[in-house]
Amino acid sequence: MGTWGHKPFDNDTAADFAGDLDDAPQSERIEMLRAALASVADDVSSHVDGGRAEIAIAAAALTARKAEGGEEFQSEVCGPSSELPEIPKDLVSLALDAVSRLLVRDNDLWDDWSQGRDGEEWLAMLQRLRLVLSRESVASQESLW
Repeated sequence: MGTWGHKPFDNDTAADFAGDLDDAPQSERIEMLRAALASVADDVSSHVDGGRAEIAIAAAALTARKAEGGEEFQSEVCGPSSELPEIPKDLVSLALDAVSRLLVRDNDLWDDWSQGRDGEEWLAMLQRLRLVLSRESVASQESLW
């Protein structure tokens, strides 16, 4: 089926990632999120392929799940059905970096969505996700003081 909507889990790749999270031991799930986010956030030198981008968006949505506004990005159908551990504060910053990286347009998803009829909705969703993560990142930093 491929992609059926503009939300983080509205594609086969993200749905498969959610299934992989469900299949993984609880102790490995945070590292799976970290690896998905780092594969985009830390790769500033090359074009990001669509699969990595879709997984990073899903991971960012899961990172934002308990933040104010984060419930918008969850899926009861294709998201993971098992509980995730508490999200470490540094993962929020990594998720913010990954989403920001995808908004600079050097990725397959941007190329695909900018030509589709739902492109504006996809872009608005990604911008709202960045805003939620940004607020959560600031709140996490403030709690350190």
